[in-house]
Amino acid sequence: MYLSFYIGIANASVKGGGRRHSVNTGKTGLAGRTKRAKDAWMSAKFPSKCRTPPTRATLIIMTAVSVLTLNLFLPSLPSMAAEFGVSYGAISFSIAGYLFLSAVLAIILGPLADRYGRRPILLCTFSIFTLASVGAALTENFTLFLIFRMVQAVCAAGSSLSRAIVRDMYPPGRGTSVLGYIAMAMAVAPMIGPLLGGLLEETLGWRSVFWVFAILGILSVLLIWMDLGETAPGKGTSFYQQLAGYKVVLRSHMFWSHTMVIGFSITAFFVFLAGVPLVASAHFDLTPSRVGMALGSIAMGFFVGSFIAGRVSESSPLGLMMIWGRRVAMIGPICAMALVFTNLETPVVFFALLASLGLGNGISLPSANTGAMSVRPDLAGSASGLSAAIATAMGAIASAATGAVLTPTNSAWLFCLLLLLVCMGALVFAHIAARALKEAA
Repeated sequence: MYLSFYIGIANASVKGGGRRHSVNTGKTGLAGRTKRAKDAWMSAKFPSKCRTPPTRATLIIMTAVSVLTLNLFLPSLPSMAAEFGVSYGAISFSIAGYLFLSAVLAIILGPLADRYGRRPILLCTFSIFTLASVGAALTENFTLFLIFRMVQAVCAAGSSLSRAIVRDMYPPGRGTSVLGYIAMAMAVAPMIGPLLGGLLEETLGWRSVFWVFAILGILSVLLIWMDLGETAPGKGTSFYQQLAGYKVVLRSHMFWSHTMVIGFSITAFFVFLAGVPLVASAHFDLTPSRVGMALGSIAMGFFVGSFIAGRVSESSPLGLMMIWGRRVAMIGPICAMALVFTNLETPVVFFALLASLGLGNGISLPSANTGAMSVRPDLAGSASGLSAAIATAMGAIASAATGAVLTPTNSAWLFCLLLLLVCMGALVFAHIAARALKEAA
């Protein structure tokens, strides 16, 4: 399915006369080489079919697969807990543990991608993800399932490099716009993922979800091999020298302020994912397929927000985009909580209001990602990996806490309160990041 989607978009771009952008890697990168030198280097490094930067479709699909690993199986959590004989809190660790490991791996993979290039790292991560998916589908032991599930985290950690690839290919202003359009397009995945997962659960059982993961992993490896040419040739420095680049990044006020915007925004997303299955089933008594539809509400908002970001980011200040995005995100939790306390909530209205979380994230995240990776162009991979690690760790803690504190009796109002608190944190740091941008200018 994904391969056909990619081929269709690629053919359309060729027919429409589109062309690929040159790689922007600084004075020593591909953009500064002569055509002869570039061809010689690429010929020596890669096969003939993978000598050019990837199309947007490849970046979209690669990122979409990582998103599906987070939400495709969520409607199955109650039945998975029943089959393994564990509590909802225990099975929800398949989310929190996944996020914790992806945070750790992102710290490692960022420097590795700067050292060896984006392409080999992505091929390795998606190959490992495929094997782990097969293991999770086959195991009958809960502990082994958790191990395989956490190993799947290499997919999420590796796909964070798509942001660094965009940074390699485009200047900051154009890169923000491209990130917005990519995010808009890949938002289709979380819209259909939970619904598809709920249908798979009702018809074939939860294990079918992980077989779907394995198939997507194989297709992703093939797609990366065919289309993702290297955008950042490996450096001659050692891995430890690459890790030393984190010192530069961590000392940057610009990096920290933007990363905290990313972190709180992503945390809101993970609180939503962790809480919706319980709220939808316990408070609203929804079936697995309808739970999937509820989970897709935030993706619909993200789709619209990413479209807005893609349209206006080149002409609007990054700080303003972040602030307005975070203000929009707060509307839904406030209104939804008011409905709960007045006993006026319905599942359609409740989850439609929470779509504002996705809308706000779609508007603000492209700008925040651009700011976080703008400390030094040569450390874009390290900055991307580190910001992803911090954001994911925050999301993992929040996800575990959400699963621990929510109960069938308090799920609705406490869920809204947690989302509101996280959104307030994101707004505070959006103002700080905007001030840092003004000072840098």
